[in-house]
Amino acid sequence: MKKQFIILIVMLVSILGYQSCDIEEKIIDEARGEDLLNDADDLSLLAPAYNSMRRVYGHRWFFALQTFSADEGMVPTRQSDWFDGGTFQELHRHDWKPEHRYTRETWEHVTTGLANATLAVDFLETGTQEHAEAVALLSHFMWVALDAYGQVPYRGIENIDFNADSQILTGADAVNTIITNLEFAMPNLPTGKNTVRFTQDAAKSLLARVYLNRAVYENRYASSFNFANEDMQKVISLTTEIINSGTHALETDDYFSLFDPDNENHKEIIWAVKNEKNSVVIGGRSITRNTTNGLSRGYIYLSPDGDFLTGSDAGCTLPDFLDTWDSANDPRYFKASYPNQEGTIPLSQYKVHRGFLEGQLYGIKNDNGTPIINADQTIDIVPVQLWTRDQSLANHTREVSLIAENQSVGVRVSKWGIDDIGTNRDDTGVDIVIFRLAEIYLMRAEAILRSGSGGDALADVNAVRVARGGASFALTSANLNDVYNERGFEFYWEYHRRTDQIRFGTWEDSWTDKTDTDPNHRIFAIPPGPLATTPGLVQNPGYE
Repeated sequence: MKKQFIILIVMLVSILGYQSCDIEEKIIDEARGEDLLNDADDLSLLAPAYNSMRRVYGHRWFFALQTFSADEGMVPTRQSDWFDGGTFQELHRHDWKPEHRYTRETWEHVTTGLANATLAVDFLETGTQEHAEAVALLSHFMWVALDAYGQVPYRGIENIDFNADSQILTGADAVNTIITNLEFAMPNLPTGKNTVRFTQDAAKSLLARVYLNRAVYENRYASSFNFANEDMQKVISLTTEIINSGTHALETDDYFSLFDPDNENHKEIIWAVKNEKNSVVIGGRSITRNTTNGLSRGYIYLSPDGDFLTGSDAGCTLPDFLDTWDSANDPRYFKASYPNQEGTIPLSQYKVHRGFLEGQLYGIKNDNGTPIINADQTIDIVPVQLWTRDQSLANHTREVSLIAENQSVGVRVSKWGIDDIGTNRDDTGVDIVIFRLAEIYLMRAEAILRSGSGGDALADVNAVRVARGGASFALTSANLNDVYNERGFEFYWEYHRRTDQIRFGTWEDSWTDKTDTDPNHRIFAIPPGPLATTPGLVQNPGYE
């Protein structure tokens, strides 16, 4: 009875607290009690596990941990804005404490996902597609916990006892359990194209990631990592299966379409967290805000719903990262949506630029924030100037520091499409891309180079580069540093950079306003609350 009560409460919270994810969730009256457990269909039992991903991968949380602690992102304090108790300063300098807001909240969202997935595993019938998806989702939450915290609370996938304490898996035990569970689920996962359900190709993608990072996860604080040939061969085999399946194809026309509101079942995407712009009450910190929060407060943009909104002058990228780019020739660097200069254009053509917004920004003419629309439905494009705060021009210079000299310094990142509901800005139609074919090619290239197996790593790197920029964009040679840089060009602000920097040995390097070299900071602290109440959890080294 205690087990059923726990499950009932968690499932009610999950169902009432999250939106559907290509799975119809039914709002069930609490008065029905245990009938929920008996009457719920398989998809209703599975949906909370899918929807927990929206929290983990939403605005801030795992995004903040992966981006603002790395060399690709920063949220500087701008006069009175964005100090936020030092939260972003600590992430950037690598001097966060166990009480840090985003390390704590990310842990909460990950463990909620672990709980929802475990409940689904327990109640769904073994051998069904839905049970296999629950096991795969559980494995993905386990991977996030392992990657970020090095410890994974786990109850198993058979004969689950909710009255017993969780096991705490670390290192090789965690890696082997994730691999075993994904291999167990694989035969019953769906095949074919469905970017919002966990398919066999999604499971293979996660397996490849785990094998690629296994040396890190099993020897976290090593001065260098020993990438076993056996693991690299697994990466090569898994990625080759995905590539040769023909189910997915690299985007060749518009790189930024991968991150647009209509990106569900995009030909390159293997798996994404589904979002739906259908309810202002659900919330969930949408991926859209990873773009809008960084836009200038003086930059008025037009939402798809016809509302004029402005940015928040928050996050930006760093000169150290930008200096690795061929900014003049790489189409992933910047895509103009209208001429970034003074002139007049139809209102219908006014959309936010994509990529890195560098230098003086131009936007709609306004009267202290009120857009001016001409009688013929055209607008005048003028230099953007803040009408609030310091009245400066929105000149996004590369040079920036944690204590910014004004509101506008720092190159902004406009990668994720904008699709939100007015000032709520929480619900969006932009699905959060987790696995896509470009990563599969670059994982295979990296594994080939690390193993010295004689495969054609250059061809894999160039498959991605040619898809983005045509034949002239191909490299003539490729080494591990080229793969590392290419991953930066391809996956910036997509939850990869911290993990990549650790694996490639650049995490203890210095970059703008960051000099920390402590390898203990390769993982985050366990928050004090769970540490005090969860038997088996221990504080990670360096945070005691």
